[in-house]
Amino acid sequence: MKYKIYSVFIAYICILISPSQGLRSVSLPKENWSVVLYGGIFTTTDLIPIVFRQKTDYKESYIGTIGVSRPFDYRIRWFDFLWEANATKHFGEMNHWETNVFYIVKIDRIYDSPFSVSLGEGMSFASENPKLENKAKGYYLESGLQKDAIESRALLNYMMVEVSSYLPFERKTEVFLRIHHRSGIFGLYCPPDPNCGSNFVSYGFRTSL
Repeated sequence: MKYKIYSVFIAYICILISPSQGLRSVSLPKENWSVVLYGGIFTTTDLIPIVFRQKTDYKESYIGTIGVSRPFDYRIRWFDFLWEANATKHFGEMNHWETNVFYIVKIDRIYDSPFSVSLGEGMSFASENPKLENKAKGYYLESGLQKDAIESRALLNYMMVEVSSYLPFERKTEVFLRIHHRSGIFGLYCPPDPNCGSNFVSYGFRTSL
C-alpha cells in the first residue's frame, strides 16, 4: 500500500510540473544564489513511515552536506521551482562521499506564514557502494526476516522531502527538516526488488548570498 501511495504522489507532482499540461506560468525576477548546510543521521526506516508516522530507527552513521541552490525565473500557480546541487560527506559506520543534483518544487510561505514545504527529485552518485544500503539474507532483530539479499549501487535516484521556516528577524534565511533519500525506485536501479537505498533525517539552514 505504501508503494502505491508513493507512486501516486510522484505521478501527481510530475503532472503538475509538466510543460505539456498547458498550465499558465508567470515570469519572476531571478534571485541570488543560496548556500545550503545540513547534517543528518541514518535511519533504517522507509521514507513513507518517516514522513507520515514520524517513525525512525537510527544507526550511528551521519552526513554533513554543503550545497548551492537557485530558483528558476518562473512559477506555476502556487508552486515555485528551484534546483540544488550538493556534496555530502559520510562518517560513522560509512565513510564515503556523495553528490546530489535535483529539481525542487516548493510551496513557499503557506498562507503568508513563515513555513514552506518542498519536494526534490534528481540523481545521487556515491563514491562507493554505500555499506548500509546493502543487506544479506537472514533474520534481523530490528526488521525480522530478510528473504532476499539487497545489493545497492553507487548511482541511485535522489529524493528529498523538506519542511522549512524563515527566521522571524529577517527574510533571507530558512531553517529546515529534510529527509535525505536515496532510492532504487522499486528495483529500477538495483534489481531485483526489494528496494535498495537509504534515508537520513537531517536538519540545517539555507541563506541567500
